Amino acid sequence: MRRAPLLLALIVAACGSEDARVAAPERVRVDDDDVFCDPLDGVSEEAAPATPSAEPLTQWVDPRIGTGGVGFAVGTTYPGPQMPFGLAKPGPDTSKLGRSEGFSHCSGYAYGDDVIEAFSLARLHGAGIADYGGVALMPTVGMNAAKARPRAHGSRFSHDSEIANPGYYAVTLADTNVRVELTATPRVALMRFAFPAGADEVVLLDAGHVLADGNTIASAEVTVDPATREVSGFSHVNGSYSSRFGGVRLYFAARFDRAFAAQGTYGGGVMSEATAASGADAGAYLHFDASSDVIEASVGLSFVDVAHARANLEAERISFEAARAEADRAWNARLGALRIDARSDRDRRIAYTALYHTSMMPTLASDVDGAYRGIDGQVHRAEGFRYFTDFSLWDTYRTMHPLVTLLYPSDARELAASLAAMARDGGFVPRWPLGTGETGGMVGDGGTIVLADTYVKGVRDWDAAGAYEIAKRQATTPKADGKGGRESIAEYVALGYVPKETGSNSAGITLEYASADHALGDLAAALGHGADADLFHARGKNWEKIYDERSRFFVARRRDGTMEEPIPTAMSTDFSEGTPWHYAFMVPHDAEGLAARMGREMFLARAEQLFTRAACNASTPAFLPNPYYWPSNEPVLFSGWVFSAVGDHERTARWTRWTALTHYADTPDGLPGNDDGGTMSAFYLFATLGLYPIAGTDRYVLGAPLFPRAILALAGGPLVIEAPTATNLRRFPRKVTRDGVPVGTLLRHADLANATLSFELEATPR
Repeated sequence: MRRAPLLLALIVAACGSEDARVAAPERVRVDDDDVFCDPLDGVSEEAAPATPSAEPLTQWVDPRIGTGGVGFAVGTTYPGPQMPFGLAKPGPDTSKLGRSEGFSHCSGYAYGDDVIEAFSLARLHGAGIADYGGVALMPTVGMNAAKARPRAHGSRFSHDSEIANPGYYAVTLADTNVRVELTATPRVALMRFAFPAGADEVVLLDAGHVLADGNTIASAEVTVDPATREVSGFSHVNGSYSSRFGGVRLYFAARFDRAFAAQGTYGGGVMSEATAASGADAGAYLHFDASSDVIEASVGLSFVDVAHARANLEAERISFEAARAEADRAWNARLGALRIDARSDRDRRIAYTALYHTSMMPTLASDVDGAYRGIDGQVHRAEGFRYFTDFSLWDTYRTMHPLVTLLYPSDARELAASLAAMARDGGFVPRWPLGTGETGGMVGDGGTIVLADTYVKGVRDWDAAGAYEIAKRQATTPKADGKGGRESIAEYVALGYVPKETGSNSAGITLEYASADHALGDLAAALGHGADADLFHARGKNWEKIYDERSRFFVARRRDGTMEEPIPTAMSTDFSEGTPWHYAFMVPHDAEGLAARMGREMFLARAEQLFTRAACNASTPAFLPNPYYWPSNEPVLFSGWVFSAVGDHERTARWTRWTALTHYADTPDGLPGNDDGGTMSAFYLFATLGLYPIAGTDRYVLGAPLFPRAILALAGGPLVIEAPTATNLRRFPRKVTRDGVPVGTLLRHADLANATLSFELEATPR
């Protein structure tokens, strides 16, 4: 998630409530002015028999879920095809009334639009930033100088003509009646264009294309080779984040299955018969004769150079139908890691689309020979693993990476190996690497948490020792430059917190560092560094340094130790994208410690207040950030699980079920906000499976399953989760057993494999 801070502050300040300021504890009201409600009032019971999800599992995936939404509830997903974590992500880029605001077009596509401008080949998934684009293809009928201008060759379309499945997308362009089909291999985008009979068939390759308003092209080149039916070149995009390190170059080699009848290039709105062009809006146009109405194009991609893009094309070039079939096979196999018995097709669609969304980012970045361009800008070679980029770590460390480690440990190994390679290449564990550079986006040290989470759960065939030394250094030593690593580390080490005078987000950074320190302590212990483990586990308690006893909130602290009185419902520069309420329970690694500090009953009452004010008392529209529980904001994701973390299972069951049922749907607006690289989708899966990871550790807290039965294909043997009485409203646990033995509300990772977890659920609390 990346939002406009000023806009957020203004909106949430306007949505404040009666506790805008909280003073001494004797004046803190917990429930006096609040109305308690059943948060699922109005939710229909689903009493249909539970049945296994039918094959193929891809039939339950709707890639258009999350492509809509309004305001802060936009999902920013896209309906185009790709292979799991693939580099090639061809898809339609849309606009309305000639506009494609970055806020709602971060992936290029917004469901409410009516024009497709072109079909670009690379993008982020569900992010709150618009980046990539650049290389795009667009079929059209006839060619003229007007179409050579940027964003001037689009066509209207209707959703009625769309087909969107994992690995396949199709649409009819209404203005030209051209049918467009897309599929992909890991590094190659495949396109098929069916023209009307007798049409003047033209395909444009636009290297100056951008996904959204505000993005720019620094430079682009195209070269047309009629003899090989190939167009090659690169696009250098300055996107919302990539502009922070000078932009990202994406190289391409596009080959067509038919010879060109004529060809040319363009730039600056001027057409030429030359076979090469350069400039910010460079492109090529290709005429085809009418011997066939169908044209196929295959486009190899690479971050290294054109030669590698061409090598990727050669290595992965197969027919369109073969690629489509392979994509369908790959996605069915991947979705098969989770088998659910559900009471409705709606639940199946939401669940399997969520699982699909957790495998769209990070992005494969190494070529078929292992070459990759690292975050240092140099070309390296990945040995024994595939190298990935596009890690939205502030988001994904919490849910998406733990889900991958649980269900797909071989992928988790490669993602960890990629982060370790970035640490080695750049000298720091990255925070938000995109393409070939480090953006420095967001705050904290999510990369270290991912490394620890992967290793302590037993996925260990990567350079954990080398990565640990770099993570330790950046957690203890000031940076030598402005790239990556931890900010304000000298003062954090000296004071135990990041002081307010250092700038924005000091309180939020302190909480993030405390979580990362605890995870680093777990990693140190697993690697046999006992003294380091003690040091970092002790630093995991640093949240105490900014806990305000008077208000019972986390508050930014100055160097002299003083704190300001917080405004709990207002966003400020003290937190990253959140209010003090959003961050009130953001100590997932030490919820027990926070409960002890606050007092267990007060802790539970305050956590209940967070939710009752969001569900029962708040008047904030759904498309605006709720100042209490904002379900698309990462710092609150653990809030519904803090009850179970201290032994109160029923309230976790109540509020996680409310979140899953009322903030997710099988519609274009079916996500609560940006999917953030699969973070929100992974949250839904954990919430409906009834367990949630404490990221960076090997611990899980329990909730209440929505599915009567689920089977997770784990490396050590299947985990069967049974809740035969589970329905929408039957969510309160009476008893939980593992292989027939009663358990509490916490489990270890080792407890999950080759086990049966059984829940007895009732419709009413005790």
